[in-house]
Amino acid sequence: MPSLCSSIVSCEAARSRSSGLAALRPLLFLGLFLRGLTGIFSPTYGKIALMFAKPLIAITIAGALTFALPSQAYGADISVVAKKTAKPIPSPLPKWPPSGFKGKDGVFAKVPTRKELVGLLSAKRTLQSVVKNCEEFACGAVIAAAETGCAWWEVTSKVFRTEDGNPTPTQLGSLTTYAKGSAKKAQTTIFLVSSEPILPEVYLSQIRVICHRSSSDAPKPGHTYLANPAPSPTTSS
Repeated sequence: MPSLCSSIVSCEAARSRSSGLAALRPLLFLGLFLRGLTGIFSPTYGKIALMFAKPLIAITIAGALTFALPSQAYGADISVVAKKTAKPIPSPLPKWPPSGFKGKDGVFAKVPTRKELVGLLSAKRTLQSVVKNCEEFACGAVIAAAETGCAWWEVTSKVFRTEDGNPTPTQLGSLTTYAKGSAKKAQTTIFLVSSEPILPEVYLSQIRVICHRSSSDAPKPGHTYLANPAPSPTTSS
């Protein structure tokens, strides 16, 4: 006798359709029965009969679907995929050595441009006291960083004044600035505030940056300015 199925899969599908139709056959008789009720009785009694029959329809459909869905056939189509948790993208490490810096033995520093200095002062409200002081006194700044970090920073500088007709500037005094330390490869901005009144011809130069590794002898952050003694007036005979 020739087989009615071309493969095992088609046979399973045929059995599934057959079992589904067999389970739904009671619904056909129920539909004919309700149709007869609406035709035999008046429209009012037909609606009443349909209202009481709705719960029976729901129960019958639920039971039919339960038996009509073959568990094995649908279970074979289920696949479970467990995705790996996305790994966080690490932040890029700061470029080292930093560009535009002068360095020696892992310590780097540079004098910021006017644009960089304005950006730093406007970005941090904690620097408003620095801004106020630099409106009155001659100031400077330096950006420093160390490969292994520093416990505290020491910056020495000198204050000069240029004079018309004299190519050699006059040194007005010396400034020493102590600042808090910084972490490994972290850039820190150190402001240098002197006690010389601000004038167009007054400026800071000969800046020297020192990175201290030990915190046992760290001084209090601040500025120490030593003005050069004024030259005594010369007398002519």
